Amino acid sequence: MKNLANLNNLELQKFFSSFDYVLSDVDGVLWNFLDTIPGTQETIKSLKKIGKKVIIVSNNTSKSINFYHHELTRAGFDVDKDEIVTPTLAIISYLKKQDLKDKEVFVLGMTPLKGSLEKAGFKLAQNEPDRIEESHSAFGAHTIPDDEKVGAVVADVDINLNYVNLQKAATYLERPEVLFVKGAADCHLPVGWNKSLIGPGYFTNILEDKTNRKGVPMAKPSPFLHEYIVEKYQIGDPSRVLFVGDSIPSDMGFAAESKYQKLLVFSGATGKNVLKEWDFPHEYKPDYYADSLKSLNDCILRTFACKL
Repeated sequence: MKNLANLNNLELQKFFSSFDYVLSDVDGVLWNFLDTIPGTQETIKSLKKIGKKVIIVSNNTSKSINFYHHELTRAGFDVDKDEIVTPTLAIISYLKKQDLKDKEVFVLGMTPLKGSLEKAGFKLAQNEPDRIEESHSAFGAHTIPDDEKVGAVVADVDINLNYVNLQKAATYLERPEVLFVKGAADCHLPVGWNKSLIGPGYFTNILEDKTNRKGVPMAKPSPFLHEYIVEKYQIGDPSRVLFVGDSIPSDMGFAAESKYQKLLVFSGATGKNVLKEWDFPHEYKPDYYADSLKSLNDCILRTFACKL
């Protein structure tokens, strides 16, 4: 693990010549709760000026690609729509490769995910109402009957998730031919230092335990997301990719599994103390670390000052 700020000029030249692509997380790297982290816009511009292909990769399916593009552009980031990836795109790509024919998709997820699936041509199965009569008979009537038209269940973040729809998903998944796809599987969603929300992982775990099945993961650190990115951007050599993230399990884990180079920044979910108190798989250790993405821009200015 090397501190990016401590690399000398020769080491920096070697570093920048070692990758062609930069994959960057969003929350904790570019911004925190839409509050832009200082210097990040300039870093993205500088990376492009020195010939690097920049791709934004978020695990958040609760926001559409259009939303991300609008907010990133509004915040001053030089990013095209085609340079933004979320698990939603990987889910759509995966489902299109399956033999769903005219089957419907039952979604435990939020409106942007559902809208993207519909726009991609998938017919969505009807979710159960938010409230039903509080009786065993009513619960059974809404959850026990199967629907042969359903061919896939997609589970992700759903702030309106309820017991009825969770059981409905479990009912569909009792049929082994029904596809089971999941997005982000985090059990804890960071919302600030030492604070987190209940993540979707707890609910997908319930489905997996109940049905004795494992959902196909489509979010970091899933290999399916890596495969989608490699195919979409025609990346021949994963070792020529630098992944920048603030989370060790999802970001550094994703980079390790994908054979990318790893840059950990301390502007989001992870503090510097983690380097001395390492409690993760050895292969998740970052190749480089920095206070924030701005440190990467400082290194670019030192190395390519005459070209910028």
